[in-house]
Amino acid sequence: MAADYTAVPISIWDGTAANTDIFARANYIFDAPLSFEKLHAAWIEVLRARPITQARVRRSKTAPSGLEYHVYTPEGLERYLERQSTAPDHLKDFFCLDQSKRSFTEYSPALNRSAEGSRGIFVADAPHPEDDKRCTYYNAVGSFDELLNSDRPILTTQVTRFNDATIISYTFNHLMGDIFAIKDTFNGLSDALYGKPIAPWKQLGEDPFADYGPGGKLAGEHANSSSPPLPAGWRIFGFFDKVRFLTRMLWDVKYARPESTMSPKYVFLPDTEINRLMQEARHDLIAVEEKRKKEGKPPKAPLNIGRSNVIYAWVLKHSHEHLGPEEISTPVTIANARGRPPTGMSPNPEEILPHNWWNGSYLASLPSLKVREIREMSLGELALLVREGTDASSSPESAQRIISFGLHNGAWKKPTGKLAFWSPPNHRWSGLTDWRAAGYGKVDLSPARLGGTGPVKLCTIHTSMIMNGTHRDRWACMGDAGGGTWVKGTATESDWRLPTGFGKYPHYQLPTKRATSIDEYRVPEEPL
Repeated sequence: MAADYTAVPISIWDGTAANTDIFARANYIFDAPLSFEKLHAAWIEVLRARPITQARVRRSKTAPSGLEYHVYTPEGLERYLERQSTAPDHLKDFFCLDQSKRSFTEYSPALNRSAEGSRGIFVADAPHPEDDKRCTYYNAVGSFDELLNSDRPILTTQVTRFNDATIISYTFNHLMGDIFAIKDTFNGLSDALYGKPIAPWKQLGEDPFADYGPGGKLAGEHANSSSPPLPAGWRIFGFFDKVRFLTRMLWDVKYARPESTMSPKYVFLPDTEINRLMQEARHDLIAVEEKRKKEGKPPKAPLNIGRSNVIYAWVLKHSHEHLGPEEISTPVTIANARGRPPTGMSPNPEEILPHNWWNGSYLASLPSLKVREIREMSLGELALLVREGTDASSSPESAQRIISFGLHNGAWKKPTGKLAFWSPPNHRWSGLTDWRAAGYGKVDLSPARLGGTGPVKLCTIHTSMIMNGTHRDRWACMGDAGGGTWVKGTATESDWRLPTGFGKYPHYQLPTKRATSIDEYRVPEEPL
């Protein structure tokens, strides 16, 4: 009934097809069994302070995006919680599964408990798809159509407890926000567990991107033209470009690397190894600086690179080993308006909005390279290219152009069909999204520890996406946990085994014994 909710418009950037087409699953593994009752009570407390976290998404006749949240009123929320208490497991928006008859390592080998990273760099199989569904998204929404037309929320939570670890899994449509929205959700859970007051989110429904959309004062000139301004290197694909792009993609998917051969895996880089790589890369910069001086291009400031730059450079070197030396690759990464805002937006995130329930992510392309150049470049030189390329592609002007293009052409309710791409159709590409900035490893859920005291630490992060198209050549630097950094990627099994690439590291395989039904290994629970 209408009295149960308040309509809140969804912003135009959140409502672009680039976001609505993606469901993200983010799985955070903590190193101890946690109390279902305490986590559920904390979830309810957060929900009462921030009911938008369980909002429904509906079509809107008034919101510029064509979409709106239906956010529960206090009375509507109580009726919702009453319905949830008797809902079947697969429709519980906060679902708990007790698997304490088995270890987490029977579900996945992608785990590191040593803060010293004594296992070194390793590759680990992703969980078996059926077991993964039972343990992380048994209650999840499966499509945007289901989200629009069912009584399911924008965000679902599943807690699965093993005898030595607990997974907290969030499944959400990307229109909800990005890594910072999930971090704020986690922080609310932590605050509730510690008895801290949960501050309600203010200014919900305000749109930080309204001025960049149709008719906006920051949209830029010619935004609606057949040749809108785009960042350097980007182009609008014409008919023949699309044909060439799709032909190459279909050849790769159907013949060169069939989808049936693709395998997702996790790569763990311990802090000790990353520190060594950082030292190596920074030493490389000495030669790069000398080279630039000889070319008459002395740096205006000391050359510098960060941990994420080095990790992406390392991934590029390993993930391109299956390609021929003369093939051209154009990498792409993700920037965020919170730290790299478009022209006209405040560089202070708190001045944009006082909450993180919004998307700030956009694509930032890097310079094109031949595969042999990726192999021949030192780690430091490639990491510097990643840093400088990201800086150039996320300049205020570049950010304004790519955001304005998306708002004018990629709206969920009325896409124009224009396809802008960051490379020619014959180039290979490789994308990496980086979650490290969210700082998930700092999340403290220690009060929820079951049967004991002591700190509870994040030890692993898993992820998966539901999206149109293939997952190949897409990588995610998921964050720092368990004494190192976790990276996920998808490649063929033969690519993973290349001795010049990931094959040089230990490979931990999926256990052959796994659950075959939701009730196998399940310990019956009293209703929460």
